[in-house]
Amino acid sequence: MKQLTSGLNSIIVQRLLLVGVGVGALLIAACASSSAGKARGYELRIRYAEVVDVERVKMPSAAPAGAMVGGFTGLILSGNKSTGRRVASGVGGAALGALATRALEGDRLGYSYRLQFADDSISQFITEKGYLLRGDCVSVERGEYANIRRVAKVLCENGPARNIEQSHQRDAEQCHAAKDQLLAASSDEDIEAASRKVAIICQ
Repeated sequence: MKQLTSGLNSIIVQRLLLVGVGVGALLIAACASSSAGKARGYELRIRYAEVVDVERVKMPSAAPAGAMVGGFTGLILSGNKSTGRRVASGVGGAALGALATRALEGDRLGYSYRLQFADDSISQFITEKGYLLRGDCVSVERGEYANIRRVAKVLCENGPARNIEQSHQRDAEQCHAAKDQLLAASSDEDIEAASRKVAIICQ
């Protein structure tokens, strides 16, 4: 009987240890994910906002003062990395080059979204994306790069205290990682593949 009790106790202890290890691993993964941006020198911040106005504009050749620029144009304007320079000069993958070089030359129309956040502050977001409408609720992702995507309208209705959905945090981190990968690409083939990945993940 003592042996049976001892065996059961041993099994329980082992299972508790496994649960503890599993929980610890999840906590470490969560901390690593949330600090991934900081490790690369920026803090990824997500806020929800309502689109209060939409305007067609010429895509800028430089980021306007006080405005966020998203899409491929914002990616190129974000720094002087080699892929950005190559695409801006007309070299590089067709999927990215055809879209971004015309924008940087100023002969392509984009969309300027006027955004109102829960604290009533206003911001301007310029991008090639044209599917957002007035009244839409959007997730505004800002770190080393800027991105915007439509989310459920209820997320704009509960004031500044609204917590950020975990799935939106994950999507934003994946989008930033995809853009890092694009700017690190060196060959035309790699730029082409990475630009398609950005277009899908950051939508």
